[in-house]
Amino acid sequence: MHRHLDSEAIEALVETLSQISVIKVKQICVDRDVHHRGEKTILAYIQIYGHAHLLACKFVATCDPPHLERAVRDLQQMEKERGVVLMPVLIAGTTSEAAQTLCRENNIGFLDLEGNARLYLEEVFIVKRSLHHRRVPPAAETLPTSETAHFAHVA
Repeated sequence: MHRHLDSEAIEALVETLSQISVIKVKQICVDRDVHHRGEKTILAYIQIYGHAHLLACKFVATCDPPHLERAVRDLQQMEKERGVVLMPVLIAGTTSEAAQTLCRENNIGFLDLEGNARLYLEEVFIVKRSLHHRRVPPAAETLPTSETAHFAHVA
């Protein structure tokens, strides 16, 4: 994961968690000990009503099925390897309906950089649905020259 994607994913996570007053973010770090195909895990240590929780987050750049399924498997495996209860979260640039369904079916929270989220944190349940989608602006049209503008005006 590139450094700017790390920071965007962390920023989206902090923004989502900070919207709920009972959630206190204690520490967020990128786990550099776990490298799977060059991917890293974002670990968020939080408190809800004084109870400690650990979120393990994977960022996927694209929501195509192979990437999603691998991220889901990695998150599920991480809980087994660490031997602690953690809350898996998938972070993506955008989450399709299929990606959201996959996360729900596997008990994995998700959030995206567009503002959508679904996180079940035992005492707190966060659901956000953004109506705004980050889109690339359409290609600019060429401006008509005075001669073509004249013909367009006549037509």
